[in-house]
Amino acid sequence: MGADSKSKGGWCGWFVVFVVLAVIAAAVALTIVKKSHHSKGSAAAPVPGPPGAITQKYADALKLAVQFFDVQKSGKLVNNKISWRGNSALTDGKEVGLDLSKGMYDAGDHMKFGFPLAFTASVLSWAILEYGDQMSAVKQLEPAKESLKWITDYLVNAHPSANVLYIQVNRILLTLIL
Repeated sequence: MGADSKSKGGWCGWFVVFVVLAVIAAAVALTIVKKSHHSKGSAAAPVPGPPGAITQKYADALKLAVQFFDVQKSGKLVNNKISWRGNSALTDGKEVGLDLSKGMYDAGDHMKFGFPLAFTASVLSWAILEYGDQMSAVKQLEPAKESLKWITDYLVNAHPSANVLYIQVNRILLTLIL
């Protein structure tokens, strides 16, 4: 009696398993079909113009990015391109006999931090090395080099001797690492 009841009720369980597997297989197949059609239709269009062509929107974005360095400058501004910016922090470092007037402010808070500025110089240097030809094509190579020189002039002055490095300058204190 027990053997007969098991064989009669088992087909229903196998039918449910078969239906679930069929639904999963159909869902996978539908997903693959949609993905293949979706990727073909949404492929990025090639950039118009010859290979390496520079679009104006990227040239404008680069100009604004390089202009950001001019906005952040500290010290006596030579050939100032930012009408509302004037000279600032001209006496930074005088109390220790150094000219720490150059450099760039960290976040508009009139503080200069050496380590973030050194990182900025590294990234800007790398960008000039990697993309200097494109920067030159849109006339932003020289402004980028000028900004890099402005940063490195400050960093060199902030390291006056082998065991002295000034890492922070603000209007109240000068931080020294020995």
